[in-house]
Amino acid sequence: MRNRIRSLAPQSRLLYLGFAFPPGVAALHPGINPAGHALETRLLGELRSQFEVRSAGILPLFPPMLEGADPASGVAHDLVLLEKPPELFHRYRSLACLKAQYRRWVAEGWVPDVVLVYNLSPIYNQFLLWLGRRPKCPKLVLMLLDSPNLGVPSQPWKRFRRRFKPMHTPDGEMLSQFDACIGLSKATEKYFRPGNVPFLWMPGACIPSRAVSGEGVGFAPRNDSLRLGYFGALGDHAGVQPLVETVLETDFPGTLEICGYGRLTEQLAGLAAANPRLVFHGLQTPDRCLAFGRSCDVLVNPRPPSHGNENNFSSKLFDYALAGRAILTSNLSGVEDVLGPEAFYFEAQEFRASLRQALHTLARIPRPELDRRGAAVQLRVTSEFSWARQGARVGTFLRSVCGQPTEAQIAAA
Repeated sequence: MRNRIRSLAPQSRLLYLGFAFPPGVAALHPGINPAGHALETRLLGELRSQFEVRSAGILPLFPPMLEGADPASGVAHDLVLLEKPPELFHRYRSLACLKAQYRRWVAEGWVPDVVLVYNLSPIYNQFLLWLGRRPKCPKLVLMLLDSPNLGVPSQPWKRFRRRFKPMHTPDGEMLSQFDACIGLSKATEKYFRPGNVPFLWMPGACIPSRAVSGEGVGFAPRNDSLRLGYFGALGDHAGVQPLVETVLETDFPGTLEICGYGRLTEQLAGLAAANPRLVFHGLQTPDRCLAFGRSCDVLVNPRPPSHGNENNFSSKLFDYALAGRAILTSNLSGVEDVLGPEAFYFEAQEFRASLRQALHTLARIPRPELDRRGAAVQLRVTSEFSWARQGARVGTFLRSVCGQPTEAQIAAA
């Protein structure tokens, strides 16, 4: 077992390794990692009130410095690293920069009690392996948001080839390096249970003050026909294409309306132009997405059981809940424990058949009942899954991993 350090300082020191943009930059690139950026920004905002935090961020481009940007719109990293073509050159360069910065921090007397890393990635993996070989290593905690490889068998030839890939460590092998894990999906706990590695399920959270009521301003008011809605990524992992195909194949008495950006943008725009049952609104701001969601009757989250979706949590569900409308979602990653019994669910493993049956069920439910269910989900999520509450849970978990007393233990003493 590696020699671990414990801090006696009143406020623990946390080194965060992530991917969030600096303040203001996300607005310039709205199609790049919007969900992950928002989660990192809000979580770090909560942790800064509990820890002395320093952070590094890996970005796909060098961000411009925006004067007067709202600090809540990003993370002001102490070190910005790049990962862009030529890929191998920038990975090695970023790894060297991160090691050098860590040595400087230690030389100055700033030694973290815990390192929290966002997902498994080549640069951070290699840094943590290097850190683990040092005489004194902080506690290493993984925040696992997604992994398309965990639990998926790979072909022997592919495994053999990857052994020779520079800076590559398989996700399954990397897990053994961590002292604890914070997982967005309940399903990922099974990878840590055999080794008795501490695990905290934290699916994400919301900002209750963003909850909306009334009508969806800026979008057409609801009419006699039901309106299904989707906003978010337009990629294969999101299940948008099978959702569209299933809705158009059924006799659902209403429309499907979509906001988002991604690979399917042009295809969906073309389908909407040819089919009045499909409406495409394109990319919208987060606040406009909430207004759009409020203009619908049912918001659909069609995550399929592929692309590693069982290892992550669909963050859009928190914004769906803030919109206060009924929700229909595939049953992955512990979503039932977040939305509760008033949401509607369909079987991810029997995607099309179960979704089709759920649409038939929704078509028979009166709108007042759908609205009642949406309001109930909104109340549940804003009450139990606020960032203040979830951030406190994460802070308590990290302190316990470091062997430091929690606030409850201090009060009891």
